[in-house]
Amino acid sequence: MPNTRIEAVLHGIGDGARLEQLVSDLLQREGYDVDPTGTRGPDGGRDALLQRDSEHGILHCSVSQDWEPKVHEDAEKAADRPEDFDFFIFATTQNPAAVKRDRVEDEIHEEYGWRVEIRDLERLRNQLAGDSENHDLVRDHLNIDPSSAFHDPTADAEEFYESRLQALHEREGYYGTIASDHEFTDHEDLPILAIHIIPAETFGSDHDRLGSDLPDPPGIGGKGRTEQYGDFVLTGSNFGLNGDDPFRYYACFHEEGWAEAVTVDIIPRTDDLELTTTIDKIVIEYIEDALDWYEDVGIAPPYYVYVTLLNAADYTIFVPNRISGPLNRREIGSDEFQFGDVIIDRNDVDVPAFMRKPMYRLWNRTGWQKSLNYNEIEEEGGETRYEWDPRR
Repeated sequence: MPNTRIEAVLHGIGDGARLEQLVSDLLQREGYDVDPTGTRGPDGGRDALLQRDSEHGILHCSVSQDWEPKVHEDAEKAADRPEDFDFFIFATTQNPAAVKRDRVEDEIHEEYGWRVEIRDLERLRNQLAGDSENHDLVRDHLNIDPSSAFHDPTADAEEFYESRLQALHEREGYYGTIASDHEFTDHEDLPILAIHIIPAETFGSDHDRLGSDLPDPPGIGGKGRTEQYGDFVLTGSNFGLNGDDPFRYYACFHEEGWAEAVTVDIIPRTDDLELTTTIDKIVIEYIEDALDWYEDVGIAPPYYVYVTLLNAADYTIFVPNRISGPLNRREIGSDEFQFGDVIIDRNDVDVPAFMRKPMYRLWNRTGWQKSLNYNEIEEEGGETRYEWDPRR
């Protein structure tokens, strides 16, 4: 994975249209005339006709992970056009080995006779961060302060996440406090399910968002009321402007980009120390809704996602009626159980598939072989397919 903020945001730029706009601006600064064609590709980008001095060329942009067949496909499309080209430029957010990139450039040159240049993630990064005259493009297209372009976003996200966990252990939300008891049970010091989503552009960003302009955020486990609190927007259970009432659940989205969602509604209505079987559903539906919200607001991937259970050391997972539970159910055994942090690098990710392994870690920890929310289907040849089928 990319290990600097500028690499991370380039890699997760989202669609071909954003990449095309960025690369077009770079090419214009190099003396190219750029004329976008009217044809838009499946990932949102368009081809662009290029001219510099007496030479003519074409630009193709792609955010596809499978970049090599895409560059050959785009070169074939360019060859079918009526124009005669002197050069072919292909921009990609992937970062292939230099020897592989050079080989593909040679292959296309030999087939079509053009001068070929593949502008991959490394070359784009060097153009943007290495030339101070392009730093305004880093701000305009990537929402990054160039002075922080080489910070490690993973370390920044981890540090922020740890600071929020410390507060949640004390049942202090970002705004207000978190309920410790439940109206339907005799539980005290209820376990907390926390989800943090931290975009790479969060820290040191040069965005112009205002919390007061943010749309209503998605809720977690319940919609609740939405309120605007200066630099963030929050939807949650019982709360007031003074923060006097504790939250049973809330979802908070900050103008800097990060999101924190918390709920204590994760236990069945029994007095046993058990967690509901619908935790998977709560997590996955919230992340799906959050990705849609980020896309609407224009906060691009990658997103660093952390799912954590707090104060649940003595808890296990509830066994529903007519379900054969594990012979040896176990307690979670830790007051801070992390499902495993994940990095989501596009908005259209299949969230249930992407989050299956993190969710299985919880079930495995308490003695289950698999989650009740996934069907495991044996395919011919011994392969296993996982079908998302959440319990109601």
